[in-house]
Amino acid sequence: MDSESLRRAQRMVDLAWRDLPADHRRLLQNVRADSWEVTDRPLGLRADELLQSAGHARLTRSQRAALDQALGVWIESLRLILIDAAHREFGGLNNRAYEAALVRVAWHEWAHALSVARATSDDVAAGARLLALAPEGVRVGIRSAGYRRNDYTHELVAETYALLMARRRRGQTGRPAWLDDEIYTLVGRVCGWAQ
Repeated sequence: MDSESLRRAQRMVDLAWRDLPADHRRLLQNVRADSWEVTDRPLGLRADELLQSAGHARLTRSQRAALDQALGVWIESLRLILIDAAHREFGGLNNRAYEAALVRVAWHEWAHALSVARATSDDVAAGARLLALAPEGVRVGIRSAGYRRNDYTHELVAETYALLMARRRRGQTGRPAWLDDEIYTLVGRVCGWAQ
């Protein structure tokens, strides 16, 4: 990825941040999840560098390999979201589709950070039950990604939030008919969603 393309991707994520409702940005600032880096390097490599420079232990080879597959990641110990703007899954997308995919990753990771910080242990324990209530595409996507059961709630909140933000950007508000009320309420409580 050339430097101009990387700068453009960084601007898109900056705009995605500004698209967030002000109270959501405040929540993210309160949990110190308001820092991000858009990179054109594999996330496992970049995360390992950042963790080492902050005095943390190196990632294992398998941890690096797993992160290299990710489009974005919330690194709680660094209070940082990393987004791989050059990920192969973005290859071949036109400009509009690329922007939509990139900002969706950012929204997902911000909601993931809020979920980790604000979801209760009961919310996490209910992950499998909540996932069964999710729209099929969300449910299948989370299950097929190989997440642990303890991650289901966080991933469900993150995916749902990103979908709701995409709807909001199109001028659509309220609970969509395809979304179970319990999941909508959870996203509201954890992320401050009140549209």
